[in-house]
Formats: sequence, C-alpha cells, structure tokens
Amino acid sequence: MSSVEGSLDREAILEVLKDFVPEIRGQLQFMDFLVRAVMSDLERHQDETDAGTRIFLEQLIRMHMHHLKLNGGESGAIGEFMDAVNQWLDGGSAPKPAAPNNDAMSVQDLINATVDAMNLSGGRI
Repeated sequence: MSSVEGSLDREAILEVLKDFVPEIRGQLQFMDFLVRAVMSDLERHQDETDAGTRIFLEQLIRMHMHHLKLNGGESGAIGEFMDAVNQWLDGGSAPKPAAPNNDAMSVQDLINATVDAMNLSGGRI
C-alpha cells in the first residue's frame, strides 16, 4: 500500500515540477534578451560620438543590468558578466582570461569571455 501511495506522490510531484518548466524557460529567455541588449548597447556606446547619446546608452545598459540582477542574481557567470560590464562602463579594463597582454578589453573580447564563462559554468547562470 505504501508503495502505491509513494508512486502517486512521485507522480504528483513530477506534475508540479513540469509546471515550472515554462516559467524557467521564460526567465532564461528574458535573461538572454537582457544580455544581448547589454552587449548591443555597449557596442553602440563605444561607437557613439554624441555625449548625450552616450549618457542615454549608459543609463539603458545600467537598467538592463538592474533587471539581470533581479532575475538572475549576481552569482556565477551573470555576476562576472555584470562586473566586467561595470568595469567597462567605469572606463577600466576588464581582465581578459589568459590574455597575452594587458590592453583594454574590446566589446568583442567581452562577448567572447562571457560566452566562455557561460560555457564553463555548464549553463548554470
């Protein structure tokens, strides 16, 4: 009798877990959108010559970062990504993983480092 009850409980739990899947996928898609938006705006910021537009883009980037923090926290690859973006925005050079020189990180290098970090984390954000 207990094995039947145990299997029913496990089946019920499995159904509850299945309900989380669409929500988790949606959150991951939103975080993916935010990371892509940050990278796109960083590239625009780097190429922009108008000071007012650069200020607007910086505010937009920080808004995306705020939403990333709310949705993904500041741990793992997301935290490292946010640290690197903040360093870039503050005019510092983000550290390049295994870089042969200490030049400032370009936007493409930042993208590559972020993708590498996310791959190394096994997708755990």
